[in-house]
Amino acid sequence: MRAAIFIQEIDFVQTIYILRNHSSKRIGELRNHGQWLFKKYFVSIEVIVETTLDIIADRIFPYSAKSYYTWNEPTYSEIHSPVLFPLTISKNDGFTAVVLAYDRMDLLLLLIQKLSKAPSLTKILIVWNNEYKRPLKLSKIPKSYKEIKILETEKNVLSNRFYPFNEIETEAVLSIDDDIIMLTEDEIEFAFEVWREFPDRLVGFPSRTHAWENKTNFWKYESEWTNHLSMVLTGAAFYHKYWNYVYTTKLPNDMKEWVDFHMNCEDIAMNFLISNITKKSPIKVTAKKKFRCPECVNTEMLSADLTHMVERTQCINEFTRLFGQMPLKLVEFRADPVLFKDNFPNKLKRFNNVGSL
Repeated sequence: MRAAIFIQEIDFVQTIYILRNHSSKRIGELRNHGQWLFKKYFVSIEVIVETTLDIIADRIFPYSAKSYYTWNEPTYSEIHSPVLFPLTISKNDGFTAVVLAYDRMDLLLLLIQKLSKAPSLTKILIVWNNEYKRPLKLSKIPKSYKEIKILETEKNVLSNRFYPFNEIETEAVLSIDDDIIMLTEDEIEFAFEVWREFPDRLVGFPSRTHAWENKTNFWKYESEWTNHLSMVLTGAAFYHKYWNYVYTTKLPNDMKEWVDFHMNCEDIAMNFLISNITKKSPIKVTAKKKFRCPECVNTEMLSADLTHMVERTQCINEFTRLFGQMPLKLVEFRADPVLFKDNFPNKLKRFNNVGSL
């Protein structure tokens, strides 16, 4: 301990001897740390009240509680982003779906239809990334769907999906690709509920991990199904709109230029950014792992290109170099609905339509 000396009851009669055996350096460390604790938590009534409220907040919201080191180490400081609220985000605000689209009109219409069934959806923003082709006409979309806006970009770059558009009026953003048509409304709603509990995290469906290769002394991007993950892909993920601002204004220009030139890795860049600031891992929801678009031919999918996986390994190593460290955090858990797969009547379950793979 940094500010106390513990003596067993059986050694009580030897207290003076034990204390005298501590060096002057150790006594000085104890004295300095004791003074720091006093000034930090007990120096005035105001400070004592703030300390008490912090303790109460940690007990009420244990998922966002301060660590032992935050409480006890003068030189230790956890990095907090402005979205690390101890309270959950209001469900009434709902979420905005930001769809990155380029050419696949039929898939886009199908996705809009599926998204519109989610009760918490308030708006769909279609980021039209094709400067050579006119986007879908709103007149072709049934009036019964939620509010829809189409934003035409000047250049086809993947970073457009993370631009802090003024049209995003909710705190929650669902970033989704136009070919992710396999998610059910229950899966989307459940992911939104999880994000509300952890608004500083990336919360989503497709997960990936990274691994160190001793033979090459480089990091490797892994897409195989493993027991751990360190990334959630933004092809289907919730996050706080604050991260759009940070990505656009604070991310190293070299990273954005790499992403836009290679047309790859914007999702990895966002994972690097959030994990670097929060020091936390993303959260995968549900067991769903298969995200192949059945209506797409392989040539339509960026991820079908053989060079795609090679470039993503290059991304991880280049981004690590630019950040000066590896910020991604490995984790071995996912979030599933309570009563998921339990043998109960469907009327007792809130999220019935949640698939296994």
